[in-house]
Amino acid sequence: MIHRSDTPSSGMPPSLFAAPLGVTGLGVAWRKAAAAFSAPSWIGETLIFLGALIFAWVMCAYGLKFMRSPGVVRSEFRDLRKLSLFAALPLSLSLLSGGALPAAPDIARLLWLAATALQLILLLIILWRWAQGGHARNLLQPGIFLPLAGILLAPVTGVPLGFQEISWMLFSAGLVLWLAFLPLLFQRLFFDMPVQEGDLPSLAIFITPPALAFMAYLPLSGAAGGFAHILFYTAIFFLIFLLLHAGRLARLAFSPSWWALTFPAAALASASLSYHMAQETDFPLLLCAGLLGMASLVILYCGARTLYALVRGKLY
Repeated sequence: MIHRSDTPSSGMPPSLFAAPLGVTGLGVAWRKAAAAFSAPSWIGETLIFLGALIFAWVMCAYGLKFMRSPGVVRSEFRDLRKLSLFAALPLSLSLLSGGALPAAPDIARLLWLAATALQLILLLIILWRWAQGGHARNLLQPGIFLPLAGILLAPVTGVPLGFQEISWMLFSAGLVLWLAFLPLLFQRLFFDMPVQEGDLPSLAIFITPPALAFMAYLPLSGAAGGFAHILFYTAIFFLIFLLLHAGRLARLAFSPSWWALTFPAAALASASLSYHMAQETDFPLLLCAGLLGMASLVILYCGARTLYALVRGKLY
């Protein structure tokens, strides 16, 4: 079943930009699991490589769509709801930069610079578009956090690469914008208009900014202080908030929009493992393993259903 905003004639839906993001993010989480409790290291490395292949497929598929239907692509880029989804592409590049860092720091640096530049440009375009005013309230969706996620994630790889000051600037801007948009989204969701059934998976994106901000704050500050605790447990709270909607989610038919669940799940699993290693306390490894298992199952399910739809010719 196809999400209502992605008609069969429109080619690859922008919601599938989240596919390489989720798979690569899960690979990074499994890499941390190998360090935290001796999980097999090949799982994380394989997933990161698979994420790179999916990223290449997504870029080729959307490039083909642009050549065949440039008008459709332009209309998606003009749509404020879909424009934020494009941020998943440089965000995937940023994750791949972190994936390449241990083995190829020069490639990681190039990927990081390209990802950060693209993310900043896209964020500024989105902010400029919103600043024109006169927009319908229903255009404000949790997907607005995706461009912020990119600049919040940047310090995780940027600090080890030596971009300390740029990383602080990106982290500060991302944090302030997240705190600015968060009450606007709550007002819209709680008082104006609830999320439609087909958009329910996007509620998971609430988890992403605090989880990434926590992981970025650790290398920036060099320690897990009180502020890091606030960020981490805010992400845990938003997971609980999402689970309140589990019954409604379970009744939904699968669509490409389900990929919105994958990266937040992987980011929280990765954040929990970082929290455990940074604290060096008895923070329960059982919770870390549970979050990692949940993220793995969500991504496995979305991947299997997407492949099934692709083989049957019903994905688009």
